[in-house]
Amino acid sequence: MGILPLKDWWYWIIESIVFTTICLVLTRWRSISKRISYFYAIVSLGIVELVSLGINHSFSPVSVAAATLGLFVIAMFEEQRFYSEKKNEQKIKLLEKESERDDLTGLLNYRALSQEINRLDNNNEIHNIVIGALDIDHFKKINDTYGHFVGNEVLNYFSTVFREQIHSAFPKHGYVYRFGGEEFTIVVSNHSLEEVYQLLQSIEKFFNNKSIVTKERMKLTISFSCSLTDRLNDEALNTTLKRADKMLYGIKNNGRGWIVTDQHHQRPRKTSSERKINSNY
Repeated sequence: MGILPLKDWWYWIIESIVFTTICLVLTRWRSISKRISYFYAIVSLGIVELVSLGINHSFSPVSVAAATLGLFVIAMFEEQRFYSEKKNEQKIKLLEKESERDDLTGLLNYRALSQEINRLDNNNEIHNIVIGALDIDHFKKINDTYGHFVGNEVLNYFSTVFREQIHSAFPKHGYVYRFGGEEFTIVVSNHSLEEVYQLLQSIEKFFNNKSIVTKERMKLTISFSCSLTDRLNDEALNTTLKRADKMLYGIKNNGRGWIVTDQHHQRPRKTSSERKINSNY
């Protein structure tokens, strides 16, 4: 097109101001996606340039081509860049999701538990949080007697049952985490401790009445110990979790097979001759 004379510098300033204003408006337009904002910005740049050419009476095939075809090429590159960024974001999200899952059971892991605790700590819409610590009874004996492959089957079976029951009873408010080894954690929000306690009783009956059939056709009946506690007012959830964990170790040290809460709910599966557990922690 040739070079515009310096006396027309004010055209360049006006073009820059108009285009910058359009871009600022687009960045604050929250109802449209970034992809659409890019497209509008490129179209706006073309319109501003064409209006400027019209004011200067500089229309020509070359100038129009520069204002349209050139911007079309830029739009194509922007679309490709956006697609690549989107694909990378999806890969990152997938990796983050996989890093929050236990490889063996598919349950959320301790990292995901820590993130959920932080999220719930900062959520003012949550009115009650129940945390439970669980342990498969005598799991070491299962590993020593039948081997680790059978032990893994037991872990998967136990995890599947708990995940399905918790998610079904408390959709979007109840989650199961593998804390480590044969220990698990459940976190239920916006539901009472009594509701969680009743569900665990039904799960306990399920395990009592239905044996695990391994791939080698062995039948095993498992049980679990569990401690349940509520978050106190203004209490950090890490403190609540530690209290539940301490309660669980009290159960394991005094005879297993109990569902215990710090509200004195107890339901023994042991004989009457065995000593009851004090649930005050």
